[in-house]
Amino acid sequence: MDLLEVFSDSEDLVEFPAGTEIITEGREGSHMYVVMQGEVTITLKNKVLATASSGEIVGEMALINSELRSATVTAKTDCVLALIDQGSFESLLRHVPEFTLHVMNVLASRLETAYEMIDE
Repeated sequence: MDLLEVFSDSEDLVEFPAGTEIITEGREGSHMYVVMQGEVTITLKNKVLATASSGEIVGEMALINSELRSATVTAKTDCVLALIDQGSFESLLRHVPEFTLHVMNVLASRLETAYEMIDE
């Protein structure tokens, strides 16, 4: 699924300069993002889990389980992100099966990465 195309006309674009902490582990979260331009780093307890770039999502876990943020996301470069609030997220899950599958694939990939880190 090409999230860059889906969100290209979004009115909820937010710019973050390099080094900005976008999402903070342990805090409440009511939205997620699609990286439209640039790169962000995803860390857990100061350990790098992944880098997300254009077309990738971050912050989805807090919307799925209504829990606190599970990781910190920091702008690696100057970046532009499309904000997706809880209502929009739930609407996408209900009405756009490709988006639902995309989110499931992201979660599976991140879980696999976490298992690999545990084995190290």
